Amino acid sequence: MIVGILAILSVLYSFYLGRIFDRNVISSITRPRSDFKPRVALIMPCKGMERGLEKNIEAVLKQDYPSYEVVVITDTAQDPAFSIAKSVLERNPKAKAELHVSKHIPSCSGKVAALLTALDGTNGRAEVYAFIDSDALVAPNWLAELVDPLADETIGATTGFRWYFPLTKDFWSHVQSAWNAAGTNLFFDDRYNFPWGGATAVRAQTLDKINIRKAWSNAVSDDMALNLALRQNGYRIVFLPQCTVATYCQNTRSQFFEWAIRQSALTRVFNEGLWKYALAAYGFFDLVFVLGVISVGLGVYLGLDWFIPAAMLLAPSVLGILRSSQRCATFERALPHLNGEFRKTSLLGAMVSFTMHWIMTYCIVKSARVRQIEWRGRKYTLKKLSTPASL
Repeated sequence: MIVGILAILSVLYSFYLGRIFDRNVISSITRPRSDFKPRVALIMPCKGMERGLEKNIEAVLKQDYPSYEVVVITDTAQDPAFSIAKSVLERNPKAKAELHVSKHIPSCSGKVAALLTALDGTNGRAEVYAFIDSDALVAPNWLAELVDPLADETIGATTGFRWYFPLTKDFWSHVQSAWNAAGTNLFFDDRYNFPWGGATAVRAQTLDKINIRKAWSNAVSDDMALNLALRQNGYRIVFLPQCTVATYCQNTRSQFFEWAIRQSALTRVFNEGLWKYALAAYGFFDLVFVLGVISVGLGVYLGLDWFIPAAMLLAPSVLGILRSSQRCATFERALPHLNGEFRKTSLLGAMVSFTMHWIMTYCIVKSARVRQIEWRGRKYTLKKLSTPASL
């Protein structure tokens, strides 16, 4: 009974936090804008045959922003992304954009090497650097929204996040979407937020001050290394829900677990406190659900009185579905151009959330023993250091 009450209270508290999150989203959307329009270098690292890559590059080239250049970086000139990007740039000759091949820097990940190559190639030309993942689709006002708060020099970085939209009704794509969406709860919390590398912007002078080239010189994860460097220098990170990007996904079971365990392993290395908190929270809800099922069985065999604790213990799973729907409604408000996409997936996504605490617990536990990850065809050894993870 006590466990059931605690479980319900925790979910109701989650709803309360959801209301606060909703108010924060409204505040972000309606805040006054400045006239801060510095020169921006928008960097997009690419590798392989990314789904929707042409459309994503087109969207980056057509931002409603007065002064910016786009730098697309690929691993090699033979990479399929190179020919795709070249074709898109040739179709948009008026756009200020360049296509480059990344330098080979064996001490860091391929993505970080691409970012360092782009920084060297644009050194001195930009007042702000923005970074966008190649699988991210953005609205025309994305860059302007992302850059505007940097008028306040105490802000180290602005960031959006990703929302996965399943292309089909397959189970594992919806699980990935629900998993990732749950992470948005952290981004208005200064203790846990970070500049997500797929949609972030930083002043050039800030990157110089935190010596980002050194921070990235042996980094596997660009955003976690940037987060550490910013926090060591006392900078704030501001989340902008309206700068959330859309990524369309279609996964098999094995693809999902590879992705989820890798994300969990990176969290364990770079933010162990958050990893332990997630393990404890989801483990608690697993226990509550098991006790609820046991109570149902006891109710069947021993008497109806057992159905009262059963209802209390199983209620959090039902309330979790409602919380997922609440989260979707909040992001519909932040991203009106994607409302149709949310409505296609919100019901099935909410139902999938019923299983999420089991899947998350499994991936978190599994990641405890992961010392090496494979990412975009390369393997990296994760080292638990006070500085970014290295090869």
